[in-house]
Amino acid sequence: MFVFLRYFLKYRHKVILANLTKAFPSKNKRELRHLTLSYYHHMSDLFVEPFLFYCVSDSQRRKLASYTNKGLLQRLYRDKKQVVLLASHYGNWEYLTNLPQVAGYDVYSAFSPVKNRHIDKMMFKMRSFLGVTLIPRKHFYRKALSLLQQVGTPKMILLIADQRPAPGSSKYHLPFLDQDTKVQIGGERMAVSSDAAVVYIESEKTSRFHYNFTFRMISEKAANAVPMEITKSYFGNLEKTINHSPAYWLWSHNRWRQS
Repeated sequence: MFVFLRYFLKYRHKVILANLTKAFPSKNKRELRHLTLSYYHHMSDLFVEPFLFYCVSDSQRRKLASYTNKGLLQRLYRDKKQVVLLASHYGNWEYLTNLPQVAGYDVYSAFSPVKNRHIDKMMFKMRSFLGVTLIPRKHFYRKALSLLQQVGTPKMILLIADQRPAPGSSKYHLPFLDQDTKVQIGGERMAVSSDAAVVYIESEKTSRFHYNFTFRMISEKAANAVPMEITKSYFGNLEKTINHSPAYWLWSHNRWRQS
């Protein structure tokens, strides 16, 4: 898969190299070339891992995806706190399909339907078979906010929060990876409106196909946060994660494309 992506398809090579060059201006050409190759190796794993995670046994999944600081979520659940969990396109976000088993929460996340109905059905099944409830993206914000504002069993909303904002909605900017970056604040807005706890999930690739996820508190009472505090903290945490091992972020996504 690596050889096909890098040398035959040359998958988004210009985008990858441009993103890495802008994000790490101090790296020389040799370092950037090495980082680019490392990213292609990682991306070749990403094509395999969702199917691997779907096919193996529960005991094998626990080895592929381990979790640190689960006690944080257990405490929040005992306190009946709603949670907005902010993830990213770092490591493997597809492994988070087992969060209901790990966290004890009812977990909800967004799903973007694809045009091919057979692929759409397959992807929906792979992302929901362990208990995550998927909500179509066009209805997601309103539905997620409604769930967080309900009284009773606490809910967890899982957001991949480093998405590029849709054209026409880019009102907020932050410095991120040495660039002025347009950011979404939907996660912060719904957390503040429902006074949810906000948790960052840090991903670490420990070996091929294996990841460790660590839960880190951003805000226990989002309603008390000053505007943009939560979003700034999320992107600050993500930048530290990326700088630690840069090859594992989604560099083939044109995060800074002008609209």
